Amino acid sequence: MLLGSVAMPASAEGRIAVALTYEQTEDRANFIDQVRKARQGETESQWQVGSTYAKLGHPERALPMLRSAAEAGHPRAAAVLGWLHEGGYGTEKSIEAAKHWYRLAAEQGQADATAALGRLLLQEPAAHDAALQLLQKAAQLADPNGQYYLGWILAQRSGESRDDAQAYTWFRKAANQGHVGAQLAVATHLLAGRGVARDSKVAGEWLERAAEKQDPVAHYMLGRLSEDAGQKGLDKARSSFRVAAIAGHREAQFALGTLLAKSAAELDRKEAAAWLAKADEAGHKAAANRLGELYRDSEGGLQQLDRARSIFRRAAERGDANAMYNLAQMQNQGLGGPRDTGGALEWYTRAAEEGHEKASELVASLLNSTLKTADLGLKGFWQ
Repeated sequence: MLLGSVAMPASAEGRIAVALTYEQTEDRANFIDQVRKARQGETESQWQVGSTYAKLGHPERALPMLRSAAEAGHPRAAAVLGWLHEGGYGTEKSIEAAKHWYRLAAEQGQADATAALGRLLLQEPAAHDAALQLLQKAAQLADPNGQYYLGWILAQRSGESRDDAQAYTWFRKAANQGHVGAQLAVATHLLAGRGVARDSKVAGEWLERAAEKQDPVAHYMLGRLSEDAGQKGLDKARSSFRVAAIAGHREAQFALGTLLAKSAAELDRKEAAAWLAKADEAGHKAAANRLGELYRDSEGGLQQLDRARSIFRRAAERGDANAMYNLAQMQNQGLGGPRDTGGALEWYTRAAEEGHEKASELVASLLNSTLKTADLGLKGFWQ
């Protein structure tokens, strides 16, 4: 982001009048003076006023000031204009307009615009070489986005052209400047030993730094890192997963639900059901099956066999082999509904075809049982 944390326009409703401090009065007077100079055509004042409006969440007011400054050759104004057009803040979203302004700023040596233009060109296969040159230039100018995307390119290459060590070097440079994505990349490389010696302790330190900025991926990865460290680690894992889950991270929702489902406390298991349901709604492929297992295996009021069977069927019809197997078991045993041996055989077979190990063994055993198949037929095996 070119302006740091820039808020978008907020509603004017609910604003209250407050007394201004001396410093605030001075700032207001200075700003009014800057507006006067900007309207008279002073480029630097146009930049100052435009960037102030953008920071305050009024991009529609920022645009004309920044455009005037950019057209007069102000590179920082052009860079912010590119960002506004890319995000559609205060104007219609336009990648072409964003590239125009980023290019204008980049040609004048603006490092963040150079990186932004390179990042956009990465999406165009024919412009990959140009993108790489721009990102290399931005990285050499110590721009953290340029360093991050250059590292990303090096890490994504295949075969001999892939350079994990050099990628890690660029990620580390960007991470030291506070780039959250780079901090996550550094941690990932340290955990996997890619281009650097494996070190989970240092990886955890980088994840903590990213988590301080409330990054949900960092909290999720911290949770995974903490799971195997005894009860204290599980408590930390729950805490980390919960932060990420609340932020909408579906893997964290599934992980938190799975952890809570192992608890003997009914309140924890009820919370587990809620998180697994959220993960399922968000599209997590394994969440529905795990939710069905929770309703099937719980004791007391949380056990709902008919609901479990219904959830297994829904997940099975979406192609989840584990759910196919679980549904077949409930059908064969008559749990949560009438016994259905024919349906059970069908779902066991489909699960086996999907590579489910237990279903494969069971179907193979059935097919190899010549006595049963000869005397009773396949369906009779279950009766």
